[in-house]
Amino acid sequence: MAKQKLTLALEPDLIAYGKTYAAERGTSLSELLETYLAQLRATPALPDGDGASALVRRIRSELEQGQPQAPQLVDQKAVRLDHLRTKYA
Repeated sequence: MAKQKLTLALEPDLIAYGKTYAAERGTSLSELLETYLAQLRATPALPDGDGASALVRRIRSELEQGQPQAPQLVDQKAVRLDHLRTKYA
């Protein structure tokens, strides 16, 4: 599938942070966002009321605390097991 261009409106400091973060990892901001969105699509939604996956809930929580931590690699199994332990505890 051919890639398409997308225009985003973001805060300048967030753009600068994203470019620096991506460069430190040897990738581009576009590739970083594409990988993130692909992870969101691949993460199964869990039946928790709002349908959000464990990864999305964790990111929301970090954003609410003002400490976003973009994961390099997410252990999907560990995130799901953590959710299940909490849910059935």
